[in-house]
Amino acid sequence: MTESAEKPKEAPDTREVSTARREVKGISKEILELMGLQGRVNDRGAGRSGCGDGSPSKYYVIHHPWSLSDVSIDDMKRAMERLKDELPRSGWNITSYGPDKSPSASLELVADSAKKKASVSIRLLDRTRRPHPGAPSMIYVDLTSECFQPPKGKNVDEY
Repeated sequence: MTESAEKPKEAPDTREVSTARREVKGISKEILELMGLQGRVNDRGAGRSGCGDGSPSKYYVIHHPWSLSDVSIDDMKRAMERLKDELPRSGWNITSYGPDKSPSASLELVADSAKKKASVSIRLLDRTRRPHPGAPSMIYVDLTSECFQPPKGKNVDEY
């Protein structure tokens, strides 16, 4: 679990859920632009879930999973390298880069941004090496905001 989804050490920043959702979508757009690829984006949208003291009506995170496919695997590998180089220039701290712990040892980049109040895991799912590839190769992005609380007098369930 990334620091953004752990129990907050102090009271989380206050944000309207709609504002936090808009900010996370903007971060996703920035990451896509840094990849420098034109392909098919599968975006299931940004959702809200509870965090912090276990009270989903008190604290929340915005979670935005999406993927990019229909691009050559070589271009995707170059995009991962580009992200490794460019994210730190955009205020991100890369906490890990290399094979993940899955049986396929997918290339994974994990980064946090205190300024953007978010964490991201980006995986290159190379399905070209499978005996029966089936699903397309893709870059899978899992972006999560820090834990926030709604403004005083509001409940996250109101959104």
